[in-house]
Amino acid sequence: MKPIPSFLVSTLARTDLARISGELYDLQRQTASGARASDLKGYGAGASRIVSARTAIAQSAARVDAATRLTARFEIQDAALGKAASAAAQLKQDIFTALSSDNGAFLAGQLDNAFQLATDALNTQYEGVTLFAGERRAGAVINASSLSGLSGVINSDALYDESVRTPTLDIGVGAPIVVAEKASTFSRKLYDVFYDLRNITAGEALGQPLTENQRARLIGIVQNVDRAHRDVLDAQGRNGDTQARVERAVERLTAESDLLSKHLGETADADLAEVAMKLAAAQTQYQAAAKVFSQIKDLSLINFLD
Repeated sequence: MKPIPSFLVSTLARTDLARISGELYDLQRQTASGARASDLKGYGAGASRIVSARTAIAQSAARVDAATRLTARFEIQDAALGKAASAAAQLKQDIFTALSSDNGAFLAGQLDNAFQLATDALNTQYEGVTLFAGERRAGAVINASSLSGLSGVINSDALYDESVRTPTLDIGVGAPIVVAEKASTFSRKLYDVFYDLRNITAGEALGQPLTENQRARLIGIVQNVDRAHRDVLDAQGRNGDTQARVERAVERLTAESDLLSKHLGETADADLAEVAMKLAAAQTQYQAAAKVFSQIKDLSLINFLD
């Protein structure tokens, strides 16, 4: 058998040490980072899937964040619409009381209270945004600040300071979400009632007893108040339905994001149990190769010459 030169043995041992050292470094990196590769190049054909999954997860996270913040707005809107509905309901009760007691002396004060409650509710702002003014962000949506201001703007779009478009938000699940209806879509009948009642209370003093004309006019307004109340309640119901839709969308987006994260982990994450076994085996190989290399690196015929 032809002998193998000692320098070749030493070279092979050195190569083994370098290879095992590289494997140890990569296994230790996987243990520390939890990732199979240090960059996308290390994943080969799987790199495109990783990029796509990361992009989709980031988009879902942004949409979930936007939808979650929107839920808080819906709650504020629900409270505001509830106040406006309460104003209409109380006004209806006040008219019934005036008719049953044949005394309307208190109606002017109750009308003013109802107007202020409804107007304050519709002018509600959240995070600096007027809720029911469409896409316009700041300022009151109802131009009349008092009952006396209704005479110049009622039955006219001048009553409402709104944008043309209704605010929407696309959260990636179905059609875009209508964030809030404009005040003009559900409160016109209510402000018509305020206007009509103001004309009655301002035209002639309501006292006890009511005149036949006053009774007839109040009876006619009762049905209008009922319709106005129903319009506001319907808007409140639609607001609640939209909030429920957004909450379901958040659940769906979260579930999809979790599934994508699982698939991403299967592609990009290291199997730490497998890595630990490989690391132990590589350390054993390294120790053996290092021992062999230390024994042969200085081999030379000179060492055996006296």
